[in-house]
Amino acid sequence: MNKKEPASPKYQLVKDYVLSQIENNEISQDDRIPSESEFAKMLDVSSITVRKALTDLVNDGVIYRIRGKGSFVANPNAAAVKTSSNLVAFILSGFEINDSSYLRIMKGVQSFLGRNDCKLMIEFVENNFEQERELVRQLIPSEIRGLLVYSSDPDAAKGYLDELRRKSIPVVMLDRFPTGYPVNSVACNNHDGAYEAVEYLIAQGHRRIGFAAYDFHLGPEVERYNGYRSAMANASLPVDEDRLYLEKDLDYRKLASRIRNGELTALFCANDKRALEALDRLTSEGIRIPEQLSLFGFDDFEGSKFAKVSLSTVRQHFDTLGYEAAKLLFEIRDNSHGYKKILLPTDLVIRDTVAPPSQA
Repeated sequence: MNKKEPASPKYQLVKDYVLSQIENNEISQDDRIPSESEFAKMLDVSSITVRKALTDLVNDGVIYRIRGKGSFVANPNAAAVKTSSNLVAFILSGFEINDSSYLRIMKGVQSFLGRNDCKLMIEFVENNFEQERELVRQLIPSEIRGLLVYSSDPDAAKGYLDELRRKSIPVVMLDRFPTGYPVNSVACNNHDGAYEAVEYLIAQGHRRIGFAAYDFHLGPEVERYNGYRSAMANASLPVDEDRLYLEKDLDYRKLASRIRNGELTALFCANDKRALEALDRLTSEGIRIPEQLSLFGFDDFEGSKFAKVSLSTVRQHFDTLGYEAAKLLFEIRDNSHGYKKILLPTDLVIRDTVAPPSQA
């Protein structure tokens, strides 16, 4: 008895159909091919099967995709098509509509792209890394000039960064990036910004200075913590473990008690979000800012100067962050030698939450 030949996988039916259409000159360069749903009905296969086939054809250079328009027959002598080379995708993970810093970053990105005749496609992810990773993988077969990523979990992003590298898709990470992994990135000088803030507190006479994190798993907060430690060490001040608040949940009642006892006279917060929360919760506990506690943030959110006590903070230039990230994306596409990490300067913004420690 003759053994039956194993059946070809179903996705091969779709690939063979497209290839035969091209070979028989029934479709030619830049012609649109059927959509996923049209193929599914035509060949009686699932959408997942069609998607697998079309992804293979994109990877083989047979077709190209334009987001929102469909799939088209590629030029066999070109790796990409001109119509799609002016599109940059920007994934913002953890986007909060009330946080103006995101809008300022987008404004900076758009400012550069607008000068270079490029379009920006923005994808928002609500602080969900699985969605972030899936979105990146959906974009990989697309015809984009490059990818900007503001990641919710940079260390976990190493997997999809490997895929982007294999596909030679330029990528720049903003604000945070994986530890121990080479990737083009733009961020502010977190260490030195934090150092300056703590140095200022020390110059005001503070010695019992605490540190409060918000998302301590993120690289920028670790860098700001290291800046805090460096400033304390260079002033020959000990870092008391009891003054480190590295967990997301902070016991403000206990913290208020320590402030009243004089165990803490200043608190440097890893970001304005934590600082504004501390300002609200501690004043509710009866703590007077800055008479009993000086408070310093980092970022300079739009609302920080309008807090119940105007917040002293370290200013990031978010529009510059976006602009320089888009600029770097173009540079690495044109010159792919090595990796660049660009650190942007910060500024101290002294407002009303900082004063010399009370002598009472």
